[in-house]
Amino acid sequence: MRTWFFVLFIFYVQLNIAQNPGYVRFIVDTLSSPGMNGRGYVNDGDKKAAAFINNEFENLKLQFFGEDYYQPFFIPMNTFPGKLQVKIDYQLLKPGEDFVVLSSSPSVSGTFKLMHLPSDSTGAIIFPENLQKITFSEIVLVTDINQRNFVYDKKMPFAGVVFLNHNKVWWHVSNGASVENYFSLQVSDKVLFSGSEIITVQIQNQYYSNYPTQNVVSYVQGKEKPDSFIVFTAHYDHLGQMGRDVYFPGGNDNASGTATLLDLANHFSKPGNRPGHTIVFIAFGAEEAGLLGSGYFVDNPLFPLDQIVFLINFDMVGSGSEGIKVVNGSVHEFAFNTMVNINNRKNYLEKISARGAAANSDHYPFFAKGVPSFFIYTLGNECKEYHNIYDTPENVPFTAYEGLFRLILDFVNTM
Repeated sequence: MRTWFFVLFIFYVQLNIAQNPGYVRFIVDTLSSPGMNGRGYVNDGDKKAAAFINNEFENLKLQFFGEDYYQPFFIPMNTFPGKLQVKIDYQLLKPGEDFVVLSSSPSVSGTFKLMHLPSDSTGAIIFPENLQKITFSEIVLVTDINQRNFVYDKKMPFAGVVFLNHNKVWWHVSNGASVENYFSLQVSDKVLFSGSEIITVQIQNQYYSNYPTQNVVSYVQGKEKPDSFIVFTAHYDHLGQMGRDVYFPGGNDNASGTATLLDLANHFSKPGNRPGHTIVFIAFGAEEAGLLGSGYFVDNPLFPLDQIVFLINFDMVGSGSEGIKVVNGSVHEFAFNTMVNINNRKNYLEKISARGAAANSDHYPFFAKGVPSFFIYTLGNECKEYHNIYDTPENVPFTAYEGLFRLILDFVNTM
């Protein structure tokens, strides 16, 4: 009798601490589906994703600060909801596969001559000597310089700039807060060659100076220390939709982190798992726009930031064959060593590596305000796609998810 009781007890304990891979997969599949429009700012993708997360919080019967789970805010954002067409020498290109439109681009319609210009050893563009004979408004500059390093010279007002990409084209929206007076494209060198002469472009943009978006926030009240907070965060937004037909799924970035957040919420919502500290779950919007959701939260906190014991941010956790990287691991050494010691005893993950401070995800605005915080992402070549149309749920294997989940639970128990 005692043996059976012991077996049932162990089963109950394991059931209560187990992660839910089916639930996690459901979250990733849903958030990365076409109906979410890439969780961006065309066709209310961000609002659809936020409503889904809100519904999950409601189903788990989590508590909220204020009147509901939403924390609304506004951002400037340039979008491309309409016609989007590019031809090279009258050959139609495929958006997302052959090219992307940089997010600062205006509406444009026309045919232009291509001017291929090399760069020198420093990466600077080498311009021809006869620039005075060029009608810049008829020219689109083609360069293989890194687009992040390009500086537009107003004395040479080209109609547009094409940045050649030697791998898969990728997109970002962090430069969409304003609109330039020239358009920019990133184009694959598989479709644009040194002999290409003509480009035809049709782009329709829509700029919002105050686009309404939101964070989604919930919590489970602690038993012993209700005014002491452990915070889990992840951004649910992604790049959204570019044109009428192309969306960026964002399976690993960051449906994977959002799924982890919701799975932890699912765990702590159960009566048998009620924590000592209050556990807060924040799904941030507008991370891809420049950490705007988390930045808004720390400037308008729903609870005192100085009552946060620790914050853990999950962003791109769909791999794990090579372990995890912990941003701020070398800053908060005691907490990092605690995590490593747990892993050494339990063998949850292949390796836990420390990284210094970095402003590369939603932990950073909290860190800048003095909140102890980690940003965790997984390592491994099995999750290669990033900011492109190929970051689909099928390419998110969650190689080490069980180990990561159990590590986090053990780490929280040390607080």
